[in-house]
Order: sequence, then structure tokens, then C-alpha cells
Amino acid sequence: MQDPITMIASEINKQIEMILGYIFGLLGLPEWLYFPAYVLVLIIIFFLLFTVDLLFIVWMERKLIGRIHHRRSVTETGPFGFFQNIADVVKLLIKEDIYPEKADRFMHNLVPPLLAATALIPVVLIPFGPGIWFLRMNTSVVLFFAIATLVPGLVLLAGWASNSKLPAIGAFRAGLQLISYELPLGLSLLGVVLLAGSLDFVSIVEAQKNIWFALVQPIGAFVFFVASIMELERAPFDVPEAEGEIIVGWRTEYSGIKFGLFYGTEYFKLFVSAAAFTALYLGGWYGPFFPSVIYFVLKLHLVIIMMIWVRITFFRPRPDQLIRIAYTKLIPLAILNLFLVVILAPYISYLL
Repeated sequence: MQDPITMIASEINKQIEMILGYIFGLLGLPEWLYFPAYVLVLIIIFFLLFTVDLLFIVWMERKLIGRIHHRRSVTETGPFGFFQNIADVVKLLIKEDIYPEKADRFMHNLVPPLLAATALIPVVLIPFGPGIWFLRMNTSVVLFFAIATLVPGLVLLAGWASNSKLPAIGAFRAGLQLISYELPLGLSLLGVVLLAGSLDFVSIVEAQKNIWFALVQPIGAFVFFVASIMELERAPFDVPEAEGEIIVGWRTEYSGIKFGLFYGTEYFKLFVSAAAFTALYLGGWYGPFFPSVIYFVLKLHLVIIMMIWVRITFFRPRPDQLIRIAYTKLIPLAILNLFLVVILAPYISYLL
């Protein structure tokens, strides 16, 4: 029997098909337009839900940081200060767009939306519930991380397009950090792939029906979690945007809505990373108390809270210390996790 959330999603899907069928019949539109229109409607619905959740995540982060710092955080704009995020977006929209004198204007305009899209696109591969995903492939995990590897190149382009010293320094720092931490991220993922016997996100989630992979390979989960935070370039690992050294790094010469897109990209990556961790290590939508999607969303936001907690708890290392952590700590731990998974796989299979 389907859980209530899946039944509601199925009913919404039927209503969308009925409305589109009525519109197409009324206007006499060609049948080949039906599928693109259907996909567009789903994207709009997802975008609206995602936007609301993103506003909640930003508000939650501000409130959580304020509580831990023993201050009130946002309180004035809207109930509990929730509309402060909307006010900030409006402020960025109406701010003047300033170019450095010798910047490459074409790349300066192109990179911000391209980087935001690249950070958000992988979410289409994440299964949020049984039958609730945009795209399922046998190699969806490979595609997910292939898209993620485009980010360092785009960050380098962002710094180069400004034709300024501090953005260039920040861009090279970011490129080095992102490339370094993709290695332990990929190595930690191999343990999950070996246990699930698949590169498909849905199959990996279904393999955790009885027990989460985070419980049978905690070292791999730890490495993946830490490497994911490093990939986000968020405090305390915000070496590419170190305000006391290089202002805000590769973002320095961007203003207005372009800076807003970079700011939004940070939260896109936070959401996608937490969703991937939930699917790969926390059993995705499986749980004893709540319907599928609710359980996935709860675990997703718990992971985000943990990432925020790390942000406001630890100090920022130097660039050389940051890279040393990747090559001398996380990569050996990821290899150890892979070794243990290979050795213990016959015994772990009895738990799955």
C-alpha cells in the first residue's frame, strides 16, 4: 500500500495530466508539445517548493547562529523575521551592477547564472521518495558528480573574468580546494557503490531498507560529510573568500543580482550536498514513523543543521592546512573505509 505522500503526489500528477489534456484539446495544440509542457509544469512546481524551502533554510541558519551566539538574529521583517530573506533578495535586485574597468564583460555576466544552474541541476537525480524523482539512470551517481566537477572551472572563470588581483587569488584557492576534496569524496563513495552493487541513486536507497550505510561504514560517511562541507566553501573552510585577507575572494568584483546568484549558489550546493548524503548514507526516504517524503525532508534538514553547526563551531585553517587535511587525513581514511568494506562485505550483506 502506498503511503499518503506518494498517493497525494500521484493524485497531483493525474490532475496535471487532466488539466494539460483539457488545454491541449481546447487550443488544438500538437501532441509533441505535451511532454515538454508536462515537464515545464513539474519544474515550476518544484521550483516554487524549492524556493520556499530555500528561504526557510536561510532563515533557519540565521536563527540557529543567533541562538548559539546568544543574540536575537532577524526579528523585524515579517513573522519571526522570515521575510528578511525576501527583503535581501529585493535589495540585491535593485542594486547597481558595477563592472571592473578591465573586466571581460561577457564572461562576467555569463558565469553567475551558469554557476547557479550547475550547482542546482544535480538535484534532478536525487530520489525524494518512491517514484518521486525527475530522472533515473543506471549511472546517476556518476552523472551527479560529473556535473559537480564543473564547478571548479566555473569558479576559475569567475575570478579570471574580473581581471583583478584578489578575485584571481580567491579563484585559484577555490580551484585547489575543490579539486583536492573531490578525491576523498569520490573514494568514500566507492564503499556505498560496492555495498549497493549499483550506481543508481534509487537502488542505493533501496539497499538501505533494513540498515543505513552510515551505520555499517561510519568512516566513509564521516569522510563524505567533511569533504562535502569543504566543497561548499562555507565557514570554517571558506579560505577562497577569506574576508580578512582577500575581501570575498573570487566574488569580490561582483555586485547586485550577480552577487545574489553567487550567494544563492552557496545554498543550492548546501541543499544538494545534504540531499546526496541523505540518499547515500541515511537511507533516503526509509523510516519507521513518517511517510516517505516527510522522512527524507526531515533527515535532509537535520544534515543541513549539522553543516551549519560545523560552520559556527570550528576555526578557519590556513590554505596549506586545508589542503593537508585532504591529502594526509581524509584520503587515507577513505582508503581505509574502502578496505574495510571489501573485507567485511560478506558479513555486512547479512544486515542489508
